[in-house]
Amino acid sequence: MVIDYEKGGTQKDIYVETEVINVSCPLCGKDKHKEIYKERGSLGVVRCDNCNLIYVSPRLRDPEKIYWGDADKYFKEAKFIFEGKMPHHRDSNYLEDLKLIHRHKPEGNFLDVGTNMGFFLRNAKKWGKWNLYGVEPSSALADMAVKYFGLNIKTSFLEEANFKNNFFDIITLTDVFEHITNPERMLTAIRMIMKPDGILFIKVPNGLFNMLKFKVAKITGRLKNYDIFDSYEHVVHYSDVTIRKMLDKYGFRVVKIALGSPIQIPVWHKFVGHYFQYPCPWRLDYKRQTARSILYLLAQIEFFLRGGKVGCLAPNIIVIAKKIDLPE
Repeated sequence: MVIDYEKGGTQKDIYVETEVINVSCPLCGKDKHKEIYKERGSLGVVRCDNCNLIYVSPRLRDPEKIYWGDADKYFKEAKFIFEGKMPHHRDSNYLEDLKLIHRHKPEGNFLDVGTNMGFFLRNAKKWGKWNLYGVEPSSALADMAVKYFGLNIKTSFLEEANFKNNFFDIITLTDVFEHITNPERMLTAIRMIMKPDGILFIKVPNGLFNMLKFKVAKITGRLKNYDIFDSYEHVVHYSDVTIRKMLDKYGFRVVKIALGSPIQIPVWHKFVGHYFQYPCPWRLDYKRQTARSILYLLAQIEFFLRGGKVGCLAPNIIVIAKKIDLPE
């Protein structure tokens, strides 16, 4: 797999053994697992023998640091969006998420964890009844969210941000939780700062969907051309079963599971050599965009027939959860 375009982050094509570490299962803590695949040299996608969680081991020592990149390069990726000339390619996904959140909590203190350049919160500003906050450890990304969208962002990891206890009505991790190397620490911090009646909104890629893509690529002999698991950044691959187990373990009760629409990723880099974050015309990538839309329709049928259980055709899983009392 060769990356043929320049991006703002510090990710590489190949990682060697000195850049990675072996880790225990983030859900059950066990060390026994079965290897599924190797990506980018030394990154291993494995399945825990005890709880069936799919995660990355060996993984990068500090995978979050791939976003601590060059601010000028990040700006180039999103320049027309900052200037108001183009939408972001995920705007439709963000609006779908916000409508669901609004149905559960139409007002209150709203914290977005892993704000990136602020594109999700930029859409949330249009709803009017939320007091918006963000936290983002990459200074390059956080600074742009403040400068171009006027957002209230702390440049920090959540656990070090010093937010008040029982302050937030809504906490969101939109395409973020799969990046978290220590879910226990993250969820413990969220419990402290979330109000007793608050909601936690999480959207993650569906690990079962990634497994389906992996098997199809393997059968068709196209596996070497794909970076299916994004294992340099996505360190855990949840199913609806394993994310429910994770939340239950650390003091949350799932109140809703839903399917997230497919993300139609732009393909400008194939034509101009650079990655841009605004949508590309349908005709430039019509085969994959059509395939994603068809699979999503089939996923909804699958979800209905399985009684609200997420199968292998859904690209993304959405979870809304509330705090519960933990045993002493």
